[in-house]
Amino acid sequence: MGRAGQISPAFWLRTGGAPQMQISQNSRKRDMGRRKKLAEIDRLDGNPSRRLIEESGIEALGEPFIPEHLSDDARGCIDVIKQAMPPHIYSALDSFLLSAFATAWAIHKKATLVISDPKFQWIEASKRGAGVESPWIKMQRQQAALMASLGDRLGLDPKSRAALKMPDATKRKSKFAGLLGLDVSSHLKN
Repeated sequence: MGRAGQISPAFWLRTGGAPQMQISQNSRKRDMGRRKKLAEIDRLDGNPSRRLIEESGIEALGEPFIPEHLSDDARGCIDVIKQAMPPHIYSALDSFLLSAFATAWAIHKKATLVISDPKFQWIEASKRGAGVESPWIKMQRQQAALMASLGDRLGLDPKSRAALKMPDATKRKSKFAGLLGLDVSSHLKN
């Protein structure tokens, strides 16, 4: 903007004459809120809030596949994840997220193997001669952070896994179960 509220020609061309609303990074974070859980994950959690579980979005179809371009380590990682999780948690669309997690794991494994070598140099000389940490350490740290982020989304971290319960899991019978004379809990569906 020019002097006294006048619009300069450069501003007019750049914005079409309309003043742009500036949204700060903090206000965006404040408005985002907590992401809602997927319906299937909510069911596996046992629905502790006892609210009606609303189906969200469309149901993805198919079984996850292992892309051919992945390394053997990454393919093995996806195999372990698929065998360890209950059926129908992942679909074919989740294959790409699983691939990203498995690739991060394979790179992390490679970096860890290099670092564990007894001849490994923790500090290397930079172009200017200053001591800097080895790029392998940075790579290992970045892949660990990526695995933590993707693992949370895939339900692989210990906190998410501890909260999951199978829908058909047998529950202990309450000492108040027959108090009303009929089995009320069997009529409720959530």
